[in-house]
Amino acid sequence: MSLKLTALSLVLASAVFAAAPPPATVTKEVTGEAAIVDGNRDKAFAEAKNAALREAVEQVAGVLVSSDTLTANSQLLSDRIFTRSAGYVRTHEVLERKEEGGVAKVKVRAEVGTAQLDKDLQAVQALIRRMSNSRLLIVLQEQAVSPDKVITSSAVLTQVLTDAFSKDGWRIIDPSFAAGKLELSSGVSLTTPDRKVIQELKVADYVITGTVTFRHEKPGSNSGTLQDQLKGFYMVSGEWELSVFATDSGTQVARLADKFDSSPESRGPAAPVVSYERTSFQIAQHRGKDIVASVRKAVVDYLSQAEQNGTQVVMTVQGLADFKAVKAFKDVLARTITGISDVKQGNFQKGQIQFDLRYLGSTEALAEALGEAAFQQKLTTALGGKPAAKASVTGVTSNTVELTLAR
Repeated sequence: MSLKLTALSLVLASAVFAAAPPPATVTKEVTGEAAIVDGNRDKAFAEAKNAALREAVEQVAGVLVSSDTLTANSQLLSDRIFTRSAGYVRTHEVLERKEEGGVAKVKVRAEVGTAQLDKDLQAVQALIRRMSNSRLLIVLQEQAVSPDKVITSSAVLTQVLTDAFSKDGWRIIDPSFAAGKLELSSGVSLTTPDRKVIQELKVADYVITGTVTFRHEKPGSNSGTLQDQLKGFYMVSGEWELSVFATDSGTQVARLADKFDSSPESRGPAAPVVSYERTSFQIAQHRGKDIVASVRKAVVDYLSQAEQNGTQVVMTVQGLADFKAVKAFKDVLARTITGISDVKQGNFQKGQIQFDLRYLGSTEALAEALGEAAFQQKLTTALGGKPAAKASVTGVTSNTVELTLAR
């Protein structure tokens, strides 16, 4: 009965704490542990103390954010918050150090500052909301090459990445919806899609595309360790080259390229097996963790930059008479619309041009600003004044605006 009351009390205390402004600091007494490796006790005790400080920050963070957020997005919180635990700890005191069964244990009393932690948590929660159910399209051109140089299609890494990102909260899109636009073909001839192709993929928010090759090595070849070259072990080597795109603007947010072989560093701690397919799966599963982490970081950095510096917007303008008019329009746009920065112009052809820019706000707000009298009047003046040049917004998406000029 007392245990149930204690648990209920903690829940109620957390609810009250979350509803009211948190105190400036929260003090926690926690214990951290670390294994003693190769007799290095100093290192183990230092790691145990860091683990304790991290646990103190996690406990305070658990009160500031919902349990659902902590559970569903533990990796993102770990990447963005908990790795910087020391920065949130104002002071700490070591209460106890002891060694038990080859494990160093350190108990600390830590004073955790809540202001910066709460601010950073809110930033992460905003990113989580933006990433929630993000639609991800994985279109890889995979192939397996036998020792006799016979090439067959493969989907090993694709399946590993699909499973990992599904668990990470992404909504995976069936590649059949976009295979034609990405112009997939046999072999590894998939080229990097241009921005227009990526922007036309409305079915997804992000795309991972590229090439993967698994080469099945003959027994006794030079790849792998001596143990791996023993009869019965099926060695695999190869490489991948992947790109991650944000479809809203066609921006490449990451490029990943690496090589692999059958060494433990590539396939992980799994024991050698007796099929090329299984070895390939071990490599993809072990190394795929690095790809997932890299993609997650790239997307988070992309969203963070958008929040701090503005969302990248592609603006298409139709009806400009000549290049002089293009320059005049760009000048009025940059000087008149508050929140616009980093305006870059693309190719000008047949009265149409595309601008890449950043905007602190939504594209709907930008569309409204383009329709305001102040912008319209300055644009008319810049383009000659007679007859009046009216700019009409003829298309808006989450990251694109289409503007048509008429006289």
